[in-house]
Amino acid sequence: MSDSILQVPYGTRDVLPGEAAARRQMEDRICSLFARWGYDEVATPTFEYLDTFAGSGQADEGAFKFFDRKGSILMLRTDMTTPIARMVSTRMRKDTGVKRLSYRAQLFRYEEAQAGRQCEFTQCGIEMMGASGAPADAEVIALAVHTLLEAGLKNFYITLGQMEFINGLIEAAALTDEQAKEIKHCLIKRNAAGLEQAVESAKIPEQLANIFKDLLFLHGGVELLNDMQQRVLSRRCWNALENLREIYELAKAYDVAQYLSFDLGLTRSLDYYTGMLFEGYAAGMGYSLIGGGRYDNMMQRFGKPCPATGFALGIDRIALTLQRQGSLDVEGPETVLVAYAEGKTAEGITLACSLRKEGRRVRLADRDMTEEEARQAAKENHCVEYRYVKG
Repeated sequence: MSDSILQVPYGTRDVLPGEAAARRQMEDRICSLFARWGYDEVATPTFEYLDTFAGSGQADEGAFKFFDRKGSILMLRTDMTTPIARMVSTRMRKDTGVKRLSYRAQLFRYEEAQAGRQCEFTQCGIEMMGASGAPADAEVIALAVHTLLEAGLKNFYITLGQMEFINGLIEAAALTDEQAKEIKHCLIKRNAAGLEQAVESAKIPEQLANIFKDLLFLHGGVELLNDMQQRVLSRRCWNALENLREIYELAKAYDVAQYLSFDLGLTRSLDYYTGMLFEGYAAGMGYSLIGGGRYDNMMQRFGKPCPATGFALGIDRIALTLQRQGSLDVEGPETVLVAYAEGKTAEGITLACSLRKEGRRVRLADRDMTEEEARQAAKENHCVEYRYVKG
């Protein structure tokens, strides 16, 4: 027997009874929340043509690619925003209203496997397409907060950034594409030493250079926005900060502002973000649980330009966080075993069906047995009680 038939592929895992039920219940609660906020659930194919993702920064060596029988290159989806943008631009092209869409999906991305990071993972998320401005972004952020609460998290926070602030600095410094790419890479990797080196090699004027070097440390509340508006000279940067201020004020109306702070060096590995962006973290965990932002330019690739914003959260990461906090309920509902004596199989089936109609969770014995065997079988099958049909 080959050892490989007993193993799962790199970056994947089995989800056992108990945890699987807990995860599905969490997904159901989250999707019900999305529906209450007016978001319609959609689904797209697990794999798409490689060209669908080309230009989004995702059709790279981290994608799982393969050929179909006609020789076309396909890839397993690495995120849901791109396929949904494709779907809206084609199947929903005549719909001129704001589209509020939600999903739950399996995604695939070759990653260095570690806690909270797998090559196959589950996401739930929402996209709001056709809405621009701070009110739409504030709704998305408020829904993100309520989603984490619905998932069972209590101690978490969300950091807000603005790509226009970073792009405004890059524009003011007249950086080349290569220099801008290097600085953004350092920001994503939180590499302060690399950032300082990149800034110095770009020979940026001192006032701007100091802001660039500070980017990884520009965290705080509204007072940070006030301070930075005094430091920046670019109207593009100033407007970006004002946009964050407006979003924050609207978040107060949603009663979620207490979960928010600002990180002006925040950028994400997906390169389609154009405005506000955010990430959510739980205390003591070294990875983000939720992330999203505004991506107004993506729809242009599919021939239907429109503003858009949204977020996605990782079910696997949230489940792991709840497990470590001891708050993931993997026990499942109480189960009753129905057993029966010899010649009483039909009566046992009738009793099991009756209990199920009452809403009970029932396991039916697979054979006739004595009452003592039924008592033992209830323990072996993790049932809280048994019902026995005597002969």
